[in-house]
This record gives sequence, structure tokens and C-alpha cells, in this order.
Amino acid sequence: MRIITGALVALCLAFPVHAQDDRAARVAIAKEYVDATMTDADIQEFIRQLWQPMIQQMAANRQRMSEEQIMQIDKLFLDHLTQPLTDVMRKQDQVMADLMTLEELTALRDFYLSEHGGAVMRKMPQLAQIQQPMISAVLQEAMPEMMPKIQEITTPK
Repeated sequence: MRIITGALVALCLAFPVHAQDDRAARVAIAKEYVDATMTDADIQEFIRQLWQPMIQQMAANRQRMSEEQIMQIDKLFLDHLTQPLTDVMRKQDQVMADLMTLEELTALRDFYLSEHGGAVMRKMPQLAQIQQPMISAVLQEAMPEMMPKIQEITTPK
């Protein structure tokens, strides 16, 4: 009985070490992926995609802005968001390691590092930029019908 108990204790003690080693391996692969994507990432273009729809909406509502105003908004967003968003992106290796298996992370890294995989992934921000006005239009069309229902749901009875 002591042998079985001893073996079970040893197994239980060894498991957390194995789990930590597995997580360390997942973090390492995720970091390789993040490093590769950050090399290709244009964080400033990503930030511009955040504020440009606001300017387009204002123009659609006949509130035009001068080039100087647009440059000031660009600078404001870049000054305030470039470093924090870069930090967020650099930390995603930890989150990815918690969400994905080693096999998934390895496949993702290998896909990104492949010729076609990297090309596809580098086009994803452009795809998002093209789709963003369509998504906004869907939301704009749906919100008048949805808002009364949201108010009904959230109003205490």
C-alpha cells in the first residue's frame, strides 16, 4: 500500500512540473509567432484605422475637418496609443499560451512563417479596413430597431 501511495504522491508532484514545462513550451512558440508578426506589423496604420472611421462619419454628417485638424488627430492618437498597443501586442504570447495547445501554436507559427501564410496574414488588416464600413453600416441600420429593445431589457421593472 505504501508503494502505491508513494507512486501516487510522486505522480501528483510531478504533474505540476510537467504542466509548467508544457506552458513554458507554449509561451516560447507563441513568442516566436508574436515576434514574427510584430516585425511585419504597422502599428501606426492599425491606429489610423481606429480613428479614420470617426473622421469619415463626421464628414458624412457635413462636419468637415481641415488637413491640419486631421494631422493633429493623427498625432494625438499615435502619441497616446502607439506604445500601449505595442505593449499589449507583445504580451499576447502569454494569453495565446493559455488559450491554445502546443500543437495549435506550432501550426500557427509555422503557417505565419510560410510564404503564403505570411502573405495572407499581412493582408488581414487591409481586409478588416475594407469590411469596417460594411460592419458600421449594418450596425447603423440595426440600432434604431435594437435600441428600444435594449432599453426594455435594461430598464428595471
